Amino acid sequence: MISITFERPYYNQTGRYLPCLLYVMLPVITVLILAGCAVGPDYARVEPDGPTEWHTQLQGGLTPGLPEPETLAHWWNVLNDEELSSLEERAVEGNLDLKSARARIRESRALRGISKANLFPTLDASASATNYGSSENSSSTNENKLYSAGFDAGWELDVFGGVRRSVEAAQADLEATQEDLYDVMVSLLAEVALNYVEVRTFQTALTVTESNIKSQEETYELNRSRYQAGIINELAVQQSLYNLERTRSLIPALETGLEAAKNRLAVLLGENPGAVHGELAERKPIPIPPVTVAVGVPAETMRRRPDIRRAERNLAAQTCPQEIF
Repeated sequence: MISITFERPYYNQTGRYLPCLLYVMLPVITVLILAGCAVGPDYARVEPDGPTEWHTQLQGGLTPGLPEPETLAHWWNVLNDEELSSLEERAVEGNLDLKSARARIRESRALRGISKANLFPTLDASASATNYGSSENSSSTNENKLYSAGFDAGWELDVFGGVRRSVEAAQADLEATQEDLYDVMVSLLAEVALNYVEVRTFQTALTVTESNIKSQEETYELNRSRYQAGIINELAVQQSLYNLERTRSLIPALETGLEAAKNRLAVLLGENPGAVHGELAERKPIPIPPVTVAVGVPAETMRRRPDIRRAERNLAAQTCPQEIF
């Protein structure tokens, strides 16, 4: 609350009335000056000048062109694997880390609403009712009811801009929390794709290993027949048996790796281990990426990182609420 006091007027030597303008204007000028500097400088977003091209030549089908936003948001669709796309969508809906990040966003929105509410008038209302009558010893049986209601309103002017700065800080905190969500989502979607590729890799390795076992069994039986016929010595038979058993020993490790990858996928989807074993039982080939991939330039690649954008928003949140008083 700001109050301005008018001092008693005085007269000059000629007796004329001269209002003390200095006493009147000095508080107003002081308030205006303080209101302009009390909240500190405005936050300016940092826009560093990054390189416009890669300093090395891109290899393997990579191009410096900027990918389309829709393609970048659903990058796994370029692999043309319906099962992978289904797993990615289910992970976004069921992952527990994403649910926690969304809850933090709702909390930040509520805090921003609380900060923004300080810019508007406040209203308070109250009501009560009282029922009273005469005592039992009294001859009167009258009963009376008393009703009362109250209403109060107030509005505090944000002269120094502190409330506006707090709203800006709350907005920056909300945007930083959203970047947290994007960071979790980027990691989650990458982990789902990585584990899915591992599932298909283990399945392909099992198929190749089983095919090798079948071929080596035929080779072993052939060498044994040739040894019994006296065509080859026993060393060749033992060598073929060694190759066969060594290949067979790879099966348990591959099956264990396959089971672990499926269980990791289930956990990423927010489900219990073993939940995706049925739908991934059929062996399918490893997804093949497209021949050409647009990766953009280094500066754009850095801007797409949620952790960097979150750090910038945290800086804005710390800058906005700074006040001199």
